[in-house]
Amino acid sequence: MHRVAKMEIATISRPKPGEAVNGDAYCIERCSDETGEEKLLIAVVDGLGHGKNACSASKTAVDFIKSHNQLPIKELVQDIHKALQGTRGVVIGICAIQSGKLSYIGVGNISAQIVSTEGHQQHLTSTSGVLGWNLRKVLEFNYDFPSGWLVMNSDGIGRFASSEYLSNDLHAMTSKILHEHGKNDDATIVIGRY
Repeated sequence: MHRVAKMEIATISRPKPGEAVNGDAYCIERCSDETGEEKLLIAVVDGLGHGKNACSASKTAVDFIKSHNQLPIKELVQDIHKALQGTRGVVIGICAIQSGKLSYIGVGNISAQIVSTEGHQQHLTSTSGVLGWNLRKVLEFNYDFPSGWLVMNSDGIGRFASSEYLSNDLHAMTSKILHEHGKNDDATIVIGRY
């Protein structure tokens, strides 16, 4: 369990059963934007396929985020795409949370949802593509996020409604979702709550 910039965060990431390494990764970074205002970056990254090459691609993406965390997320995604050329490639969901607002870019099949404290659920919008291979247009979507839950996961976890799992015990929430919806694949889930 992490506590970053007033947000409590729980994570689980495991490799496909039988694999020694995980092709999924995640990143949680407390940093500042170009104006010096504090922001929280959260990303879920899924290297294509499984094993060593998928792990290497997702690690490259996460390392790039950590070393360039001051960039706006649109620029960050475009630069990760360039850095990953010649690799297996990744799909990504990345958000910047700042002053009650959440900016999100999803490329590929990472799922992301926000749920208000009243239980209203909203799926965050992603576009098709693979960083390192075929990034078309990078679209950033902005949402109000003054409080509630943020749930992000790779496609190693099947579809579910976050609103059915809400809990103040984020570790129990992540474990239950993975147990009930985990697939025979690398799987990662990140849940944050204000």
